[in-house]
Amino acid sequence: MDTRLADADFPAEGSAWRVITIATGWLLLLFVGAYLITPASVLPLVMADLGITEATAAALVSMPQVAATVIGIPVGIYLDRVETRAAVPVAAAVLLAGSTGDWMAASGGSVSLLIASRLLAGVGMFVLWVVSINVASSTFPPTRRATATSVIISGYPAGYALGQLGAPRVAAVVGWPGVFPVFGVAVLVTSIAFYVAVGRVSRFHASTEPMTLTGFKRVLRNRNVWSVVVVTIFGYSLYMVFNSWMPTYITQRFGVSLAESGTFVALFPAVGILARPTGGWLSDTVLARRRRPVFGASFVGATVLAVVMFYSTTMTVLVAMLVLAGVFIQLQIGLMYQSIQEFVDPSAAGTAVSLASVAGWLGSFVAPVMVGELVATAGTYAVLFVLAVGLGVTGALIVWQMAESGESTAPA
Repeated sequence: MDTRLADADFPAEGSAWRVITIATGWLLLLFVGAYLITPASVLPLVMADLGITEATAAALVSMPQVAATVIGIPVGIYLDRVETRAAVPVAAAVLLAGSTGDWMAASGGSVSLLIASRLLAGVGMFVLWVVSINVASSTFPPTRRATATSVIISGYPAGYALGQLGAPRVAAVVGWPGVFPVFGVAVLVTSIAFYVAVGRVSRFHASTEPMTLTGFKRVLRNRNVWSVVVVTIFGYSLYMVFNSWMPTYITQRFGVSLAESGTFVALFPAVGILARPTGGWLSDTVLARRRRPVFGASFVGATVLAVVMFYSTTMTVLVAMLVLAGVFIQLQIGLMYQSIQEFVDPSAAGTAVSLASVAGWLGSFVAPVMVGELVATAGTYAVLFVLAVGLGVTGALIVWQMAESGESTAPA
């Protein structure tokens, strides 16, 4: 039976604190994202001081996501068995410990310790990510959950922008190793504010029993859950195909510097600050909680724009289409995490979000590698558009056959 609370069960007088909850959660993910992208923001300094190659330096960026992929599902199961609010400051403290370790390792020139501390911080990062999504979903009534989830996770790409812009400036003051704990402290401070705000709002507690082994098996046997997992893999893969290789393609095609092309491509993720909440709002408000139309429009729109980009003859048109593709692709990021929760029992919400999160990071890892292999085989960077079209068409076909989660009255 579906025991989700109706809109009337959320008193109006708590609306201000619900907004504060989303705002503090957004700030929390803002600083998490800024911490994660910090090595990429000061990459020349990292390579020069540590004496490492570009590949090793780039690996430092992805270490927290590697940790999240490995521990994601067990942590999700654990979060379904505890009061997630209490995990917020603990996870933030873990991230701060990792960021402090980054500072010590980087100052001492220890690459192995820096990798280990980044992995530790990744554990805290993952917990904060899952809890933020669950809190956004459980704090708002069903008709606004996709919007709330999409708004709160838009703090993540905003954090990337903050890191790219702010880390070099902070490094000029405290040195690049000191940037890590600066963002780590910011995460801890905002986590306390988030913890306080969450405690002041009425939240959805539909299940009084923690998820059991039987419940976990039920999640794994749920075909609808796996449909969302696959959609998430393809959605994030499509996102990373453009995000990772377009600077190089633009440089090769139009002869501009990598710095110039990187500036243009930075607009691609940045539009997610608006596109992700828009996708949730469209689904909740305009489409009466239907999720599939947004997923479908995201894949179809990105596919069409990939074709247009392939045939673009001027950089202006290409960049304009790239930015528009960023809007379409990111409409569905946010809905993924809400949709998968709607297919499971409320007691398994954390596990469901963890599955989608691991799927997203898996797609983020695999897609850039696939492009690299295809470029090496075909001898041209234009092949990335072939992969983009393939991902878009396949994603649209999967959405065509998947069930509608938002209209469900009970978990499948």
